[in-house]
Amino acid sequence: MRVPTFRQLGLICLAGVLVTLVVAVVLSASGTVPAGPATAAVLGAVVLAGIALVSGMVRRLDDKVQRLTARHGRAEEAMERSELENGRRHDDLVKRLGDLDEHVSKAREWVSRDVFTAYQQVEAMIDLRALVTPRAPMPALRHWALSPDALRLIVREAHTRRPGLIVECGSGASSVWLGYVVQSLGTGRIVSLEHDERFANATQDLVRAHDLQDVVEVRYAPLTAWQGENGPKEWYDTSVIGDLEGIGLLVVDGPPGTGGPAARYPAGPELLPRCAPDALILLDDAHRADERAVSDRWLKENEGLVRTEYTFDKHLHAFHRPHPA
Repeated sequence: MRVPTFRQLGLICLAGVLVTLVVAVVLSASGTVPAGPATAAVLGAVVLAGIALVSGMVRRLDDKVQRLTARHGRAEEAMERSELENGRRHDDLVKRLGDLDEHVSKAREWVSRDVFTAYQQVEAMIDLRALVTPRAPMPALRHWALSPDALRLIVREAHTRRPGLIVECGSGASSVWLGYVVQSLGTGRIVSLEHDERFANATQDLVRAHDLQDVVEVRYAPLTAWQGENGPKEWYDTSVIGDLEGIGLLVVDGPPGTGGPAARYPAGPELLPRCAPDALILLDDAHRADERAVSDRWLKENEGLVRTEYTFDKHLHAFHRPHPA
């Protein structure tokens, strides 16, 4: 059933009062009902109608107040939830913007560093190409091979020192580049140690392709148990280094770290005693923690050894013993 509105309820009560009043007047005029009782009846009806009207209005107002209060409470709760959610979204947005700024700053640093490094490598490559006239396509540098900036220093030292014997721990592109240098000097030879037989054969093919076999010897030296103290479990087979004496330039760029920590450490105790007094020892990949630790141990365990650090592409540490005064 439809509930009447305030206006409808008021009109119903008013109509009832009017009807009652008319009936009372008619009855009183006809003499059927005395004036006193008729008047009392009318007043009573008016009072009852007023009470009913007021009671209905109060109930309706109370219902409306309750509904409005409940609606207001729900609205306040919704507003609080919205404010909290907006606050969380704002905080999350601020954090994301901060992270984005940090990423952009790092990206700029990486791009700047990469561009500068690439420029250095191109510059070094131009210098290297000016020194060599290859007879076949040259092998690529960087990644597993030496980077151009490090190789340029090695080539420069080979030109300056003219070592009679250059030993490489790890063969590949550097074997070819150094082979051209030694061949152009007309003196010296290179012995490259390689633990991987397939890679040793590939380097030998490169050497023959560039007609450098008269100055470059690739020796297959598989990784075997190493008996030194506080070192890796494996290193190059030491039976292949027995004739290497008076090393003037030692380049340590292997073996890889797959054999365990400090994989290149044995080059110190095994080959440094075989070096000439004025030899230069070079350790590549010194940007890595493992090679850095190897470098520190060599310096600590060999009295009088001096280290120079080059911040090349992959960092290079150079060691030598100064001439006595």
